[in-house]
Amino acid sequence: MAGVFAPYRRILAHPGAKQFALAGLLSRFPISMFNLAVILLIEGTYGSWEMSGRVAAIGVIAWAAQSVPTARLVDRVGQRRAMWPLTAIVVLGAALTLTTALSQGPEPLLWLGVVLGSFQGPLGSLTRARWSHLLAGDDGRGDDDVHTAFSLEGVLDEVLFVLGPTVVTILATTVHPAASLILAIGGLLVGMTLLLAQTETEPPARGADGGAGLGLRVPAAVIAVGVLTAGVGATFGSLDITTVAFADESGYPALGGLIIGVISGGSFVGGLLYGARRWRTALWIRVVAIGVLFAAGFAIIAQMPTLALYTAVGFVAGGTIAPMLASADTVVQRVVSQAQLTEGMAWVRIGMGAGVAFGAWAAGRGIDAAGHSAGQEVTAWAAIAVATLALATAWWVRRDTLAARPRGGEQELPPEAHVDGPPLPPAL
Repeated sequence: MAGVFAPYRRILAHPGAKQFALAGLLSRFPISMFNLAVILLIEGTYGSWEMSGRVAAIGVIAWAAQSVPTARLVDRVGQRRAMWPLTAIVVLGAALTLTTALSQGPEPLLWLGVVLGSFQGPLGSLTRARWSHLLAGDDGRGDDDVHTAFSLEGVLDEVLFVLGPTVVTILATTVHPAASLILAIGGLLVGMTLLLAQTETEPPARGADGGAGLGLRVPAAVIAVGVLTAGVGATFGSLDITTVAFADESGYPALGGLIIGVISGGSFVGGLLYGARRWRTALWIRVVAIGVLFAAGFAIIAQMPTLALYTAVGFVAGGTIAPMLASADTVVQRVVSQAQLTEGMAWVRIGMGAGVAFGAWAAGRGIDAAGHSAGQEVTAWAAIAVATLALATAWWVRRDTLAARPRGGEQELPPEAHVDGPPLPPAL
């Protein structure tokens, strides 16, 4: 077990690493809490799963639409100059959503609130960009160290997804429907304050060296994993609302968030093991293999008739989540430059966001009509789509990730020189 943790101890020993990793964790509270908090807030105040899924879907679509522009802004002007105004917009949107829901105001005001609340910027990419900046070329171990760092970030994300849904559900069902949304925004404010104060590890703004953004020149492999993560997002979107509805129909409404947390606990374990290993298998093969395993796991969980079986299978299936997202980000990191990293990862988040929006809407509509079993069907088909997309896009992922590319003015080593880790810092 000591060998598993050794790579993580090594990267966290870098000056400032522990501090920005913790701050980034707090700032990402909305990632695991905002969507579910909105769903539970609206269901608790308006009494409609379909309405809650519809409003949440609109917010996720807005989040996906803002991903590339805000990521490009962060790359161009730097994290501090971009993220403070965006954080203020999020707080304004959350306040509007809360006041409208609590007064049972018109639904269009909820749409406006969640749209504003979705201007969160590239929260999941801020610390990953810092790791890439900090570790590139570190004592010849940059490749391996950034592979470990990105897996660590995936594990930290799963800490949020273990605790976030559980806490959100408990607060919404036992304290107040608004409490979980307030917690999510509070974490964002505290985390962002701490993160943006750490200027030593902030990547340089692209505007300082005149670098160009991706624009419409998005590599095929980035588009491929963006499409793939749309299927992953649809699985997540349907899984969240289906799990909560399943627990509610079973007479244990407070268990919904806990079950989501157990599934994320499986992802925590899977991500930890995935990041500690030095992989000799080609990245494109890993993407396909993990995609197939992800599909199998979540297609099976969707067939479970009881909460106990649903939870047990969910833990096992969850072991594929962090490796799936870490692999997708690694693909992006291999094919774009450091100056375009945040923007490149935003395309993956667009796919994820669009998928979550569709999955939440489809599952919510089905649940209102036929109960949680209809939501399980949506989850199963979304999971099957992940395997299909992984196989369909494998050619582009293979081609682009095996090709050498310039980085920081130097030519990347050929693929065969990187048999035991991602070639140059990879980027969930």
